[in-house]
Amino acid sequence: MGKLRDLVNRWRRATGRFTLRESVVPARGVTAFPPAIDLATLELVNQAPAWLSPAERLLLYTLIYSLRPARYLEIGTFKGGSALIAIAAMEASANDGKIVCVEPHPQLPEEHQARILTRATLIEGFSPDVLPRAYEVAGGPFDFVFIDGDHTSRGVRRDAEGVLPFVAEGAYLLFHDGFFPDVADGIRSFLTRHSSQVVDCGILTREISPEITSSPSLFWGGMWLVQVRGAQR
Repeated sequence: MGKLRDLVNRWRRATGRFTLRESVVPARGVTAFPPAIDLATLELVNQAPAWLSPAERLLLYTLIYSLRPARYLEIGTFKGGSALIAIAAMEASANDGKIVCVEPHPQLPEEHQARILTRATLIEGFSPDVLPRAYEVAGGPFDFVFIDGDHTSRGVRRDAEGVLPFVAEGAYLLFHDGFFPDVADGIRSFLTRHSSQVVDCGILTREISPEITSSPSLFWGGMWLVQVRGAQR
């Protein structure tokens, strides 16, 4: 029986199918009878000033609620909508994890500034230049990164590669606008260049936003998830 278990474990390690004990992703303990989800937090998800579809808002909220990141990094905050969604999910799951937002030109609405800045640290500057400072502020590697910054192919790849030295093994990278051609090219280039280090989970939402002023075949939207299986140090 012991030999069979060893063979199964070796197969799991070779194929990437890990048991919970072997997983690089830490488990976050909850009580045996966790409280009901505070549905009031979903109102903030609706009201958050972000260019996110309903499915994208719910997915971001659900991932942060479910994965309970100890350190959350956001590249591209602008008006703070996605940060508000992350904050709502952390509050609903009683997660005291740290939130760091990177944005060169923040425009936080006055009515949301207090809630964001009370919980999150906003660093004004461009990624990846300010990422060492973000890492320092967080006090360690990030285990969830939302990338919604430069939407050029080169910019997406630069943000993704720039953040690799500052994430934990098992961390998740969530890219916005995966249906946009330049963003998709940047993500695919990143995946190809780092195929031994990352796992492609694909686009997890199906809602699209057509570009009215351009080609009818040009679309925005789409949350693309990638997991890091070998952190750089």
